[in-house]
Amino acid sequence: MANILDFFRRKPKVKSNQEARNYGSALYGNTGFYGTVSNQAVSKETSLRLSTVWSCVKVISETIASLPISLYEKDSNNKRYVLFDNPLHSLVGEQPSSLYNSFGFFERALIDLCLDGNFFAYIERNNGGLPTQIIPIQCNDVKVYVSPDGREVYYNIEQSASIPYPITGRVGSENMLHIKGLSTDGLMGKSPIQSAAESLGISLAIEQFAGSFFKNGASVGGILKHPGTLKPETAKRLRASWNQTYSGSINAGKTAILEEGMEFMSRQIPNNQAQFLETRQYQISDICRIFRVPNHLVNDLSNATYSNIEAQQIDFVVHTITPWIKRIEIALNHKLIPIKDRGKNYFKFNLTALLRGDSKSRADYYRTLLNIGVLSPDEVRAFEDLNSMGGPSESVYMQSNMMPLDKLGEGTSRQDL
Repeated sequence: MANILDFFRRKPKVKSNQEARNYGSALYGNTGFYGTVSNQAVSKETSLRLSTVWSCVKVISETIASLPISLYEKDSNNKRYVLFDNPLHSLVGEQPSSLYNSFGFFERALIDLCLDGNFFAYIERNNGGLPTQIIPIQCNDVKVYVSPDGREVYYNIEQSASIPYPITGRVGSENMLHIKGLSTDGLMGKSPIQSAAESLGISLAIEQFAGSFFKNGASVGGILKHPGTLKPETAKRLRASWNQTYSGSINAGKTAILEEGMEFMSRQIPNNQAQFLETRQYQISDICRIFRVPNHLVNDLSNATYSNIEAQQIDFVVHTITPWIKRIEIALNHKLIPIKDRGKNYFKFNLTALLRGDSKSRADYYRTLLNIGVLSPDEVRAFEDLNSMGGPSESVYMQSNMMPLDKLGEGTSRQDL
């Protein structure tokens, strides 16, 4: 066992592109900045300065981190049971590592996926090969390699300057949990920040312009007209004195005193031409499109109504949350569950709480499932976080006048079958 572990911990010896291809360095450079036409340097850090990016990443990561995840076993009758006593259940659902509980772990995973397009975590195992910790690794500290024949993928972990890792160097794919976002090569996910750098650069430029605009009192400036001729030094000193006394939002409303027959010719922007709000509104929607988050979830209620918010919420769960958790479930099942148990045991998030809707909709939904014998009263109570009543409430009921289609016309009710 020790020899096998030592083999996968060795640092890869890369001599040329013919020996192995490095898929990490192209995406994660030394700076992590992406140049744009708007002349704004876009990175994870600068993007998070945009309130809409911050809100989108926060709502996705916190939503998924809040979902319960369980390890299930499916028996020969296709019935499933939660494996509460299995160590993997508590590892993933409670405390994946010494630094992260389950909420923090999945929150971190989604932050990395939303910003970098990848999430890496080293799987620490005991002598029996069972996972004991799942330790997140900074994306910038991981390089991905593939062998010349394309059959083997392995990773190289570089020591972080801020967080010590229990292992560095070469790690085999079986000991690396690698969750990828949108990928065009199957090896590395594409960074949404990099892919949408131009759009985010425009948003950063707008924010910078707006800050400068209001710093100058929401004015594009003006002209000080002097009846005489000023020396360059005098004009420069006069401009500096004027700006210090009257420019900026903090000086708005001050009364100017002009001497020596000077006049101030204002170039104040008319209100109908100051279209910052319209431009910023478009950028909010544009960033929401990048992350597939409905505008109302970032507190933009300009186009929200009572009737369409629930539909947008369901759309968010189906088209944004579900693809992310599917990626996570597949990776967890493949890397953590022993080969002999795959297909029988599996991890699954519970999305029921996100799809419940309002109280009236839930009541109608439960009533329908109770009437057709899909749920028992106790199962409905469990969905509503109520204690089980036991006894008859554990049973499934169905209306007695229902019968199979092939028995229609025979006068035989279901209770006679």
